[in-house]
Amino acid sequence: MPDIEELKNKLKENPNDYDTLNEYAIALSEIGENEEALKNFIFLKKLFPDDDSVLYNIGIILEKLKRYDDAMIAYTNALNLSPDNTDIKFNLAYVYIKLDKLPEAEKLLLSIVDNDNPDFNVFFYLGEIYSKLKKHSDAIQYLSKAVELNNDDVIAKFYLAYEYNLIGDSDTAIKLYHEVIEKNPDYSWAYYNLASIYINQNNDEKALLYLERTVKSNPKDIPAIKLIVKLYIKNKKLNAAERILKQSILAMPQEADIYYLMASLYKLLDSKINYIKYLALAQKYIDTFSGDADLLKSELNDAYKK
Repeated sequence: MPDIEELKNKLKENPNDYDTLNEYAIALSEIGENEEALKNFIFLKKLFPDDDSVLYNIGIILEKLKRYDDAMIAYTNALNLSPDNTDIKFNLAYVYIKLDKLPEAEKLLLSIVDNDNPDFNVFFYLGEIYSKLKKHSDAIQYLSKAVELNNDDVIAKFYLAYEYNLIGDSDTAIKLYHEVIEKNPDYSWAYYNLASIYINQNNDEKALLYLERTVKSNPKDIPAIKLIVKLYIKNKKLNAAERILKQSILAMPQEADIYYLMASLYKLLDSKINYIKYLALAQKYIDTFSGDADLLKSELNDAYKK
């Protein structure tokens, strides 16, 4: 990367060296100084309004700043000046996805597939678009191409597994999820989705195995914690449910849902003192409660009366 100070000194010597100014603005963006970089590119745009690369770089910075509507305008203007530029097409397609303009993104990405030598990302984002549109066979087609180009990409493989499971091919989904885990043993969502498959197959033993691994990889995964507690209770493994909840309280000491689960468990165990204790703790952290706050308050009042 060019030295920022060196570029700054060159500009002091020659403020009208616009190539250096362009390089300086890019360097600023690369170190996270996006607002300052944007100011420089806007200045260059005033001087060179028909320079597609300036508009493209403005789009990149606006995208980094999550100003997607403005980035879309910049990329669109750049593409009007350079309609065959693959990089501009791809970046504009990405912004369209962020803005949920999926047909527009699809059209641009397919034009890259038809006219260029697309890389992994083009196929991946087409797969993502078709997944969002619930066009599962198309999603599988393009995600499979992405995986062919980059077999080590766990995210593409994860989404491909998800799509296969949606069309009922759980065997292929399971195989792909295991490949994801092989590459990234801490990918908690792969464990969670494996557990969900086994729950649908009424295989509680394997579901619990993968839910345990989910919670180990991500101790703050509340949906996984709720599910594992439910399965432990169903299978009369109440000590295991208590153990998981105690671990979860240590990881999330202000999470009302966990206290409520613990209260429900102690209600099953006929431990009134602990039932009330954890209901009260759930009430204390009511701002994090995902259930009905009024019902929780009512349940706690009833518990005190009994």
